[in-house]
Amino acid sequence: MVACLCIHGFTGSPSEVKPLADYLREHTDWDVLAPTLPGHDHLRHLKNVTYKDWIVFVDSILSQMLKEDDEVYIIGFSMGGLLAGWLARHYPEVKKLVLLSTAVNAMEWPQLVENSKQVLTEAKEVTLKNSPMFKRYQKKVTETPWTSTLQFKKMVALAKPVFEHIEIPTFIAQGSADQVVPAEKSVNFLMESIPGPKELFILEGSKHVICQDEQADKLFAAVLTFLQKDVAVLNAQ
Repeated sequence: MVACLCIHGFTGSPSEVKPLADYLREHTDWDVLAPTLPGHDHLRHLKNVTYKDWIVFVDSILSQMLKEDDEVYIIGFSMGGLLAGWLARHYPEVKKLVLLSTAVNAMEWPQLVENSKQVLTEAKEVTLKNSPMFKRYQKKVTETPWTSTLQFKKMVALAKPVFEHIEIPTFIAQGSADQVVPAEKSVNFLMESIPGPKELFILEGSKHVICQDEQADKLFAAVLTFLQKDVAVLNAQ
């Protein structure tokens, strides 16, 4: 049996990767799992959760999958990409890795300023409370404990070095209009750091939550093709 572990991002939920997980279930007979990270059932529950809790959680799930399934793939979105990379580094039995909008850099102040500008632009066209950008960030900013942001930064610092040791085939996907993770910086880091065979997929015009983009079907098809592709073909590229 083939199994696939899909990991969502910081302050997010499985809904961030659900469209891709559903696509894989529809087009294969694989066991596709998209669990909720500790503290992410409600943002206020993040207060007493550390980055180590996230690691232990996904580690325990992957360990069980490797015992039960013949072949295991990992898909990680945003901070989930960091966790996915950490797992792939420590479990060489994992066959393939998919990194979506991977948060190798914490959101920077210039990007926060640009997000604020978009909120103001949207506010001119609709009331602020109806602004998609406002709704997304206002809730997270007000409800996310500041201690959790520190844990996220610790996760970034811990995970970044592991990509230098990723030898398995890796699919790197990034939205060109990502407003959270600096797209070019993230892509360059992953492409330069990962020594194993890699594929790069840029979804033009897509923002951060790449699996919910209106062009996401293109991404899903590319991910499935990659996961079904023979490893020998990847190594020859």
